[in-house]
Amino acid sequence: MLMSFTRNIEKIFLLFPPVRMFHENPQQLLSPLGLGYIASVIRNEVDVEIMDAAVEGFDQKVRLDKDFVRYGSSYDKILSRIEAFKPDIVGISCLWSTVQPVMLELCREVKKIDKDIITITGGSSPTFMPEENMKEKNLDVIVLGEGEETMLSIIRHMREGRTFADIDGIVYRDGECIITNPKTKWIKNLDAIPFPARDLLPMGLYRTVGIPHSITASSHNSSPIVTSRGCPAKCIYCSSTNFWGHKFRFRSPENVLDEIGELINRWGIEEMQFEDDNTTAKPSRAKAIFQGIIDRGYKINFCFPNGIALWTLDEELVDLMVEAGCYEMSLPFESGCQQVLRDIVKKPTNLEKARNIAEYIKSKGIRTTGFYIIGFPGETKEQMLETFRFADNMKTDIGYFFVANPLPGTELYAIAKKQGLLRDDFSFENNTYTRSAFNEKIHPKGELEKMVSHQFLKYSIRSFFRKPLLILKTFFFDLLLKHPRKTLGLLVRIVKRNTSVVSGQ
Repeated sequence: MLMSFTRNIEKIFLLFPPVRMFHENPQQLLSPLGLGYIASVIRNEVDVEIMDAAVEGFDQKVRLDKDFVRYGSSYDKILSRIEAFKPDIVGISCLWSTVQPVMLELCREVKKIDKDIITITGGSSPTFMPEENMKEKNLDVIVLGEGEETMLSIIRHMREGRTFADIDGIVYRDGECIITNPKTKWIKNLDAIPFPARDLLPMGLYRTVGIPHSITASSHNSSPIVTSRGCPAKCIYCSSTNFWGHKFRFRSPENVLDEIGELINRWGIEEMQFEDDNTTAKPSRAKAIFQGIIDRGYKINFCFPNGIALWTLDEELVDLMVEAGCYEMSLPFESGCQQVLRDIVKKPTNLEKARNIAEYIKSKGIRTTGFYIIGFPGETKEQMLETFRFADNMKTDIGYFFVANPLPGTELYAIAKKQGLLRDDFSFENNTYTRSAFNEKIHPKGELEKMVSHQFLKYSIRSFFRKPLLILKTFFFDLLLKHPRKTLGLLVRIVKRNTSVVSGQ
């Protein structure tokens, strides 16, 4: 509780917490660039330490209940690091709503070390659910949206004994009161932000574990990179546009290329994973980046785990990407029904153009992964089957099929809540893309889960006969050998679901 705003802030401990996730989902590692950016901005004013508990304890897994597990460093190890560092502020990242219980529990534990430590969180979940998070009295401040300038303001305000009343985009405690300062300002010049403080991250551990966001990679020595913030599209299932202030902002090609050079020359990175929500939203900028990789002679592979906006691509851009080192593209078709895309999802994808550019991508030897979502409110079963037929015709190397998931801050959640479509036991912290959050007003219980499981299994079998070596590498060498129990367990659950589909259960 912020009884006084006056504090000589000297040390800040930034924590990427252990990950709580649905037990069927694969473990992934994504070095916390958000914390890296914050550290790079404040490190000239304070002593900063970053702990990525997810990678440090990647092999330490705890079964929490029948549905959820948590992996990462033990709480004892995290708290001992904090106690040894003696920080004035502990900032805990909370990217996903499923991690919210972990973040709040750690706030409680931090206060047991020293009640005067200021606890701060940020990320998608706290930004869109501040009231729920602030019910935890051991959480002092929520940073809404991007946090670099906000953290700097918090440090300076406390050193000067000023209240937080004029800090943009925070929720905080003042005695017993909870005060919200809405987010109204965003960083205009992203080039002004220093590169993430990767020297404070365990870069060697990411290489040792070797499982990035995309699960598979061309090299264990890979790193994520973000070149823009936001997306001009307004898809109902995505909160990105809202989180980044309904603006699309981007770094200059020169600034991006300089960071790529640092990744190669300083860290020996052999693969980049573009984590932008929409890397190619401005095609001319994207072309300048990929042409720059070629002109500077950078030898590096890259892919797009978050997907590539199909409506932004043309053959010239694809050719540049291939020449620059692109080896894989995730193609987020989402639906194979144009009406669903236009009237329900509100995604600006023309399926005919998407089909044509996807065929061109495949002709260039690029590995392709298709993303599909079914079960949106208002979507019929026939339209879902149309999506499956579209996927079968596209023949991407791998196809992933998900159940529509109402995330915090999305239009999809607002629609579902307004129409009373959510299950009685729905909670964001237990939400997952592998099972439906909707009640039986839309679809019979379990139907969507069975549909996506059946389609995934059928699609994977067909993919195996098309490209057996690729499927063996992805599911055997990259998953089964590294995580045998988890992969086998997932396969058993998929088979069980498909057995129930066949038997009509």
